[in-house]
Amino acid sequence: MNTPSSSSQAMNPGIGLGDQSTVGYESDAEINESHHQVIWANVMAEGNYANPSVYHKVEVLLLSWKESDMDITHEADELQNVFEKDFGYNVTLVELDADSDQRLQLQINATVACWAEKHSKPNTLLIVYYAGHGKPGEFYGSLELIGQVSPNDRRNEKQRTRNRVVWNKTEDLLRPAEADVLEIFD
Repeated sequence: MNTPSSSSQAMNPGIGLGDQSTVGYESDAEINESHHQVIWANVMAEGNYANPSVYHKVEVLLLSWKESDMDITHEADELQNVFEKDFGYNVTLVELDADSDQRLQLQINATVACWAEKHSKPNTLLIVYYAGHGKPGEFYGSLELIGQVSPNDRRNEKQRTRNRVVWNKTEDLLRPAEADVLEIFD
């Protein structure tokens, strides 16, 4: 006779929680950890992570530098594919340009403000993903995003100063959003 659990295991030969006596666990904590690993493996194998979320819409803003001592082009393309193809999210890819005539802080502020205003609605998740260098800013709790930190950077000091933004100034533009906001710095 097939019980629901045995028939589902027959259809999906994934990892089962099984009999604990076959493994020499040292503690209850090890048993619990093992169970969590099995549950996680089964969820990932079944693709349950891709189920629709509670959000009606998810928008992603991928920020990187047009010119950097880190080559993240391939990483950004892969990440864009994951967000779009695996999760069905809308992605906007923006490269910060330190050589632009527009001041960099104004450039990122305008980009983020326009993007947030366009997509900020109830039941929406806004994901801001930054790929690049960062460092603590001049005041406690501040974060500076930096295009290049190479000691061989041949730019003059004025150009190096233009090659950074204070994220906290930009982040303040996201605070009034009606959507939930998730910030990821890589």
